[in-house]
Amino acid sequence: AVLEMICGKGGYVRSIARDLGAKLGCFGHVQKLRRIWSGPFDLDGAVTLEQIEPFAKTPDIDQFLRPLEDGLTDLPHGTTNAEGAAKLRNGNPAICFTDAEYGDEIWVSHHGKAQAIGIFKSGEIHPARVINNNT
Repeated sequence: AVLEMICGKGGYVRSIARDLGAKLGCFGHVQKLRRIWSGPFDLDGAVTLEQIEPFAKTPDIDQFLRPLEDGLTDLPHGTTNAEGAAKLRNGNPAICFTDAEYGDEIWVSHHGKAQAIGIFKSGEIHPARVINNNT
């Protein structure tokens, strides 16, 4: 049988196949598993190993990197000012401008660059992860 499923993180496809087989009174296993999207990424933006191998161990491999911010688009977004960005760099809560709800996990940027991921509370982001943009 060929099955297609949509699951969130924590969905163990191989375990589901095993359990489905057990319910049907037989064995179940995954012969082939293909992830067609994960979060904001899908196959349209994928690069094959054959495309990337010629650039291994060269500076040109960087052309295949996507901005960090592309990976955060599933979270609500907020912005902060220069003072807020400085506070976030030190792991402190900072002013945040967003439409997020109290308690939401959000990411915050300053001048388009991600600064932190954290919890939005009373007009501030309380960072759980601080992003170093100085590299």
